[in-house]
This record gives sequence, C-alpha cells and structure tokens, in this order.
Amino acid sequence: MPEIHFPALDLNLLRVFDALAEEGSVTRAGVRLSLTQSAVSHALGRLRHVLDDELFVRGPDGMRPTARALEIAPRLRQGLDQLQHALTPASFVPAETQRRFTIAASAYVTTTLMPAAVDLVRREAPNAEIRLRPVTPTIGEDLQTGRIDVAIGGFGAPAPRFEKEVLFQETTVWALRADHPAARADSLTLKALADIPHVILAGADEDRAIDGRVSEGGLERLVIWDDAAALDKALSERGWRRTIGLTTQDAVSALAIASRTDMAALAPRRLALTFAGPLGLKLFEPPYRSPPAPIEALWRHDLSQSPPIEWLRGRLRAAAAQL
Repeated sequence: MPEIHFPALDLNLLRVFDALAEEGSVTRAGVRLSLTQSAVSHALGRLRHVLDDELFVRGPDGMRPTARALEIAPRLRQGLDQLQHALTPASFVPAETQRRFTIAASAYVTTTLMPAAVDLVRREAPNAEIRLRPVTPTIGEDLQTGRIDVAIGGFGAPAPRFEKEVLFQETTVWALRADHPAARADSLTLKALADIPHVILAGADEDRAIDGRVSEGGLERLVIWDDAAALDKALSERGWRRTIGLTTQDAVSALAIASRTDMAALAPRRLALTFAGPLGLKLFEPPYRSPPAPIEALWRHDLSQSPPIEWLRGRLRAAAAQL
C-alpha cells in the first residue's frame, strides 16, 4: 500500500467517500453533496488512486464497499464529526445553522413523534437538514462514531458512554376490523382474545431477543412490541393459550392486515388511533394488566453538553409533550 501524503489530500474527496459509504449510490451521494454523478465518479476515481483500492464496486443493490472501505468508513465518519465539532461556533444559533442532524428511529416513532419534532426544528432552524435512519444492530457503533446524533426507541440500562432520557410512555391496544364478530361488544374479553388469532410486532432480531430485547454493543434495545408475559399469564390462569397468526416488523402493516382478516393486532396506542378511522378498525383496551413502555432518546455521553445536541433534544422533548 503506497504512503498517503495527507497534506495534499483534498478534504472534499473524504466527504464523497463518507456520502458513498452511507448512501451506497453515486446518484444519492451526488444529491446529498449537490454534485453531479460524473463529479462523484471522478472523485471516487481519485480516491481509488490515492488509496490503491477499488473502495466501492457495483452490485445488484448499489455500490458495495470493499473490505478496505469498511475499515475506513467508521473512523472517517468519527474524524469528520470531530472536525465539524471543532469548527462549530461555541454559541449555537439555530436560525443560522446548516448542520445535519441524524436521528435513528423506528417507523412507529417516525409516524407519531417526528412530524411534531420536524415542525419544531424547521421553525427554529430552517436551514438545518434532518436525516431519519432506521434503528439497526449497529446503533451503538453509529452513535459512537457520530453517524447518528440521537436514537429514539426503548432501551435498557446503557453503557457509561451513552445517556438517555424518557420522552413519553406508550401503551398498547388491540385492533379488530369494525365488522369483526368480536368487535360488536363494547369491550374485548380475555376469552374472545384467546379465540382470535393474533398479529404481533417483532423486529428482525426476534430470534435473539430475551423478554423482547436484544443486547449488543453496550446497548439493550426493545425489538418486540408485545406484552406476551402479561397476556400468557392471564390466559394460563384460565387454562387458555394464545394463537399467533402473523408476526410482522411494521405496526402499520399489522393494523392493515387486521382490517382485512379475522385476526386481532396488538399495536402502540398512538399509532392505532391515527389509523383506526382510515382502516375501519375498532380499538379495545387489553383485558389484562398491560404495562406501559417508555420511549427514550439515547445519545453519546460526551455530547451531553454539545449545544446542537442539547437543542435537538429539547425539540424532541417539546414534540413529545404535544402527544
């Protein structure tokens, strides 16, 4: 591998590398950086020459990073984040900032919390960019390297390098299509629930979950929206058991499927209230004791006093207060 003459290295090339690593597409990287596809391709060619590696190769689903690119990407993102932090004025002025805020959130959080949060951010910082990303198994690493500023979801006790705060509490409801035989009653009985197949929510990491949570990278996160322990206990006391008809990762899909089948879907209350009318659903309180789940913001401990992150967290708290 040739020695890299860093003082002569164009910083813009590193920005192109970072965009390609995140976007996996020359077109999307160009849009993000306000560059043409040919300019991005030209920059990639220069990077390949400087680093003596292909870095990104075309695949069926976009530009795939090589082993060398995978090695570089997290360290470069952390370096660019530190550089941005070093150049950020000590006094953060939302109305003047052009900073990009990256938030990891589930589809549920994106639908319920983020409309109000984005509205608040846009009012105070009209030139800021907001980037929403899904919550993935690499969330701890992404927070640590600065690829994500804040993650929102359900988390256990985090490692000391992270901090968190509760934004709001969420409960669940059972949803049935409005003309379902069991929906004729004013309430859903435990016996009726036992007789109906269930649609439940579970993430891609369901098989690794213990009590609905997985632990990785110093973080414990909720991956199953379910109150199975409480429901199973209530059913078993009467000699009954539940029937799971479908497991899906998306609460909106669960509600849509319940609206066209004989199944009952368990869903977060705020999301169910949003879609009950359009989908023709009737909502019921769980006929057993179902504990609420905290929805939390998680960030890097060393950024707790960072003015931009403090400001962003304040907007998230304000949006949560509107729910």
